[in-house]
Amino acid sequence: MRRVAGCAVVALVLLATACGGGGGGAAPSSSPTPDLDAETARMSSELTGIEGVTSADVRLRADVSSGRQVTVDAATDATTPGEQRAVLEAVTEAGWHTTAFVPTEVRATLVGPDGTTLDARDLGFPRRGADAAGLYAMFGAPAADEDWQP
Repeated sequence: MRRVAGCAVVALVLLATACGGGGGGAAPSSSPTPDLDAETARMSSELTGIEGVTSADVRLRADVSSGRQVTVDAATDATTPGEQRAVLEAVTEAGWHTTAFVPTEVRATLVGPDGTTLDARDLGFPRRGADAAGLYAMFGAPAADEDWQP
C-alpha cells in the first residue's frame, strides 16, 4: 500500500510540474498575457486628458464569454451635440487603440452635463458597441497590432 501511495505522490508531482510549467520542457509563450490593470490605468489617464472629458471609467475584458472588450463610461462638459459627438469619437478611438489587445468591441458611453447620453450608435454603428471591422474602417489599424485587418 505504501508503494502505491508513493507512486501516486510521484505521479502528482510530475503532473503538476508538467502542467504548471515549473520544470523544463515547455517554452514560454511568445505572446505574454497583457497587464490589463496597467493598461486600464494608462487609458484612464489618457482619456481624462482629452479635451472635453471630465471623467472616464475604463474596463478591459479578455475572456471567452465577452471576447476582447473595451468599455469606457465617460462624462463631458461639452454642451452642443456636435462637440459631444466629437468627444465620443475621441473616446471611442482611444478605446480602439488600447495596447493590451485588438478589441473585438469598444463600448463607449458619454454623458453630457444635461444628462444626454451618447454611444456607438451616435457614430453610425448599429449597436451600443462598436465592432472591430467598423472601428478599423473609421480609425485604421489598432495600436496593439498595426498589421491587423478585419
